[in-house]
Amino acid sequence: FFSRVNVGCGPAEERVLLTGLHAVADIYCENCKTTLGWKYEHAFESSQKYKEGKFIIELAHMIKDNGWE
Repeated sequence: FFSRVNVGCGPAEERVLLTGLHAVADIYCENCKTTLGWKYEHAFESSQKYKEGKFIIELAHMIKDNGWE
């Protein structure tokens, strides 16, 4: 996703992901402080630059509520 509400962002750190080295920051719920995913701060490979500034929410942290599927 491209924007967020009630989500905080931690400090950026370098991580090797499946698509290479990236500087990412964990994102978390402002209410319960649960880590939800991460934000791409910087991509070191030119082919991955399109990810910069975008957010990833891990499916494992999604909670079904109000009957949505």
